Amino acid sequence: MAPVFFGKLKMLKTLITLLFAAQISFVSADTDWRDEVLYFVMLDRFADGDPTNNQDVDQSNDLAFHGGDLEGLTQQLDYLADLGATAVWLTPINQQIDFSIASPNGQFFAHHGYWANDFYAIDPRFGTEADLKNLVSEAHNRGIKVILDVVYNHLGYGADFEDTRPEWLRMGGQCGGDDETMCLSGLPDLRTELPEVRNYLFEAHLGLAERTGIDGFRLDTVKHISHDFWQEHRRLATERLGSDFMLLGEIWGADKITARPYFKSDELSGAFDFVFRDRTLEFLNNISNGKRFGRYLSKRHAVVDGHFLAPFLSNHDMLTLLATLREDKAKYLVAATLLFTAEGLPVITWGEEWGRTGKAWPANRANMYWPDSSVQPNSDWVGDAAIFAKFAELIKLRKALPDLRSSKSEVAYTTQDVLALKRGETSLVVVNRSDSAAQWNDKLGAREDWRLVFSSQGVTAIDKPVLAEGMDARIYVKNR
Repeated sequence: MAPVFFGKLKMLKTLITLLFAAQISFVSADTDWRDEVLYFVMLDRFADGDPTNNQDVDQSNDLAFHGGDLEGLTQQLDYLADLGATAVWLTPINQQIDFSIASPNGQFFAHHGYWANDFYAIDPRFGTEADLKNLVSEAHNRGIKVILDVVYNHLGYGADFEDTRPEWLRMGGQCGGDDETMCLSGLPDLRTELPEVRNYLFEAHLGLAERTGIDGFRLDTVKHISHDFWQEHRRLATERLGSDFMLLGEIWGADKITARPYFKSDELSGAFDFVFRDRTLEFLNNISNGKRFGRYLSKRHAVVDGHFLAPFLSNHDMLTLLATLREDKAKYLVAATLLFTAEGLPVITWGEEWGRTGKAWPANRANMYWPDSSVQPNSDWVGDAAIFAKFAELIKLRKALPDLRSSKSEVAYTTQDVLALKRGETSLVVVNRSDSAAQWNDKLGAREDWRLVFSSQGVTAIDKPVLAEGMDARIYVKNR
């Protein structure tokens, strides 16, 4: 009987081990990025923690390096945690070309990180691999995930490979006219269709991720590389970094329709939702109306299961939000309310929480605003503490109310200027773009059934007939 008994015991242990492993795998794969708040940092423009690595720094030149680095970001992690951010996306840190490009706006240096010279080295102006590893460790200690921006499509102007590996590149007359073979902005285009180029790139980026423990990639210029490349990339990333390693793609102009092919073949975890910004601005600027905007918001989340869109209001490649809204801070806070009550992974661009000013490039890449003037680089604009308080309040509410993160959105009431959107089971988001107050409507049920938890105008005392003040966004929660 003993051999049978021990045989059964061994089988039982094996079964328990497999079930436990399956459970761990399930928990890992069940990471829901829609529960996070992503803060985007252009590393050079954020905080300088190590002045000894400053090179080509000239804060009087918008196109030069300004000194921000990995150590500086690490020193400001408590700031991000206090704001409520749970993930940080930083621009590429690979070794950049070490010379400037003449431009009408002055000498243009690779401060942004998108003009790589060597993917296997970290630019000393940003720090070291040890600095990145320390950033990840300190971020994780605060419950913050780290997303690294990586480039697979191109190198910087005049990169060494133009001489040492010209067969790996498309340049000049070799550039094509379609998305995949064009030389974006005249940059040397990597022939990512070649196995040797793929292997070089995969090992560079995935290897760095393995060594430092980052949580995901922001993938630059996704539509300029073939689907089979991204499919192979996903397979290798999953094998080497785990199924919960996040791949967030920049598909310029994307929405749920544009992103669908990348989601269906599981090339990406998520994609930036460019159209969210467009539709929000159309409504706030009276181009659209409440009915059309509500129809869009109630359907924008319908993506392939297991994938998500990342809504945002501005980034480093477009006009800043406040400039787009002609410095109207009331509209700005309505837009912020829509961002933090939308399904998906909301993205804050550095300084937006202070009402970041600046207009078109290069002013849209201004230094971060720091209340402490000793933190450098620092902005030449003054942050608005009231806007910061509203951003922090909205982030706190998003975390506290699962409805605001859910995929359930239903139009409850609209007029030309007003939208009331039911989120989840017990939350109501109301926006009123007109100058006058909007009145409560019976379609929303009894006013006494709802309590006000947020107003972009700062209203706390409830006037029962009023649904929302002029240019006001509100969040109501149903009384239990």
